[in-house]
Amino acid sequence: MVFPIEEVWVNRKVVKVILRGVKDKPGVAAEIFEKLASRGINVELIVSGPSSKGRADIAFLILESQLSKVKDLEDEIMEIADATGIGYDPKVALLTFYGTREISRTPGVAAKIFNVLAEAGVNIEMVGTSVDSISIVIREDLVDRAVMVLSDLLNLPIEEGYFE
Repeated sequence: MVFPIEEVWVNRKVVKVILRGVKDKPGVAAEIFEKLASRGINVELIVSGPSSKGRADIAFLILESQLSKVKDLEDEIMEIADATGIGYDPKVALLTFYGTREISRTPGVAAKIFNVLAEAGVNIEMVGTSVDSISIVIREDLVDRAVMVLSDLLNLPIEEGYFE
């Protein structure tokens, strides 16, 4: 099997925002992310958990340089979401694996990445996929270990950086 990953990027300058107990109804997520966008806040990754009793958690990543803007909107976001809580975790990093559309057509790509990381003791806290990419969130202090094992697996240089 040809491994369909062509490039990997690491961004250590992100913060995970967790909205807990968000009211599960149409339009709530749209309104939350419209509010963020209206203040120039770009969201790098969004993950929503399953709904239970009409509520769900939504976690998303922002650049650390935009954290103060999110905190300025905290009360408004909490009201829009009818959320039970909000939390921030700045000790995370985003790894994004880019490739061709073959990522989504090749069984086992994510499994292979996840297994290599697990064997190295790296836990994945969030994951999102698209047709041509896989994005994961891990602890920032484990990035160097993850990069080392992933470089061996993929035989690719892993780029570090972010876009403001």
